[in-house]
Amino acid sequence: MNKKIDYTLDLVRRAGQNIKELMATDLLIETKANHADFVTNVDKATEIFLVEGIMSQFENQDFLTEENTTPRHKSDDLWIIDPIDGTTNFIYQRKNFAISIAYYHKLKPVFGIVYDVMADKMYLGITGEGAFLNGVRLKENDAHRGVGQSVVYADLYALSMFPKGLLHLRDTLVAHRYLGAASLEICMVAENLSQAYISKNLKVWDVAAGVIILKEVGGTSFFGGHDDDIFFNSEDGVFISCQNDVIKDELKAMMDEDLLLEVIL
Repeated sequence: MNKKIDYTLDLVRRAGQNIKELMATDLLIETKANHADFVTNVDKATEIFLVEGIMSQFENQDFLTEENTTPRHKSDDLWIIDPIDGTTNFIYQRKNFAISIAYYHKLKPVFGIVYDVMADKMYLGITGEGAFLNGVRLKENDAHRGVGQSVVYADLYALSMFPKGLLHLRDTLVAHRYLGAASLEICMVAENLSQAYISKNLKVWDVAAGVIILKEVGGTSFFGGHDDDIFFNSEDGVFISCQNDVIKDELKAMMDEDLLLEVIL
């Protein structure tokens, strides 16, 4: 397994270098589901680079990817890939985006990698072996901290799921922030830069790597009605990642229960 991890880390780093080089060229920008749901030629090229790199080394692999550049295959070995998580940031800011890639065997998490390309921060989580940032082990999260001691990352749509409104939320939390790249925001929780991240609708490629990293430092998640689990298709679901169960339970108690369980096909 170490060979597969080492190869993937190198592949992701090379993909990041390719992205930096392509940023110097004219981007081809398209929209998908709505006017603010972007995809670029760099997203597609990066996904193809990652898939082809994996296929060149490992036989009979399956892929679940955001840009759907490769068909699904029947295999116990599943790679879940978001080639550029935070495409809007990539286009507008030229930073705060990441490559996210997770490997699952028989639908069980094995390892996850999230690479902040411009900051050169490589997060790695290996099930049962820990989580690392640029090779340095991340510390275990505080198991007792509550919402009242938490910085929470969430966008406007997520904030709308709190029936008591923004003023109540403001008075409850330490602070609210938002970055715009789910994989990085999950890793910020793992790194103890924040204590929770919430999104009203994410897909599996947004979270599959990050939740492995978070779990290895004692964190917990909720996705589309499931605690500490994901679903292996292209459905949307409410997502919450937290440093511990205390924060997760307190946040869920404050949120609209019907919206929490909503899955968008």
